[in-house]
Amino acid sequence: MKRHGLAGLLTLLLCLWLTGCGTFGLKKPQVSLVDIRPAASTLLEQNFDLTLRLQNPNSVPLHASGLSFDLSVAGQHMASGVSNQAINVAALGESEIKVRVHTSLGSWLKQLGKALQGDGKLEYQLQGRLEDLQGIASLPFSSKGEWKLP
Repeated sequence: MKRHGLAGLLTLLLCLWLTGCGTFGLKKPQVSLVDIRPAASTLLEQNFDLTLRLQNPNSVPLHASGLSFDLSVAGQHMASGVSNQAINVAALGESEIKVRVHTSLGSWLKQLGKALQGDGKLEYQLQGRLEDLQGIASLPFSSKGEWKLP
């Protein structure tokens, strides 16, 4: 009986510790959009391959089983993406990952038209999470930037 009580108490303490630590005090990675390339598409759906750069500001390497994210352009939701590609970023290092996103033709043409009328730049925002980080938790990220049309 005492053994079950001790095991339950240890399990409870471990759960509270994990909840309290969140992501173990890790700093959020910086994620930036490096490139956008058209991929095989249909008339109603446009596919793009994005290259994302992940920078790790932590003194420990980051290992995740994938990521999920939303991409907004000029303040308007453009696409969502997921990847089950393993992500490994060295301590105080960076890594690039390619992901595919899908968007409607109308949304893409609207944003492309704005960029062509202006200076050829697209303001973007990425919000997402590294999934199954260190095999335990997820770590959110958010970034803003500009991507210039080639």
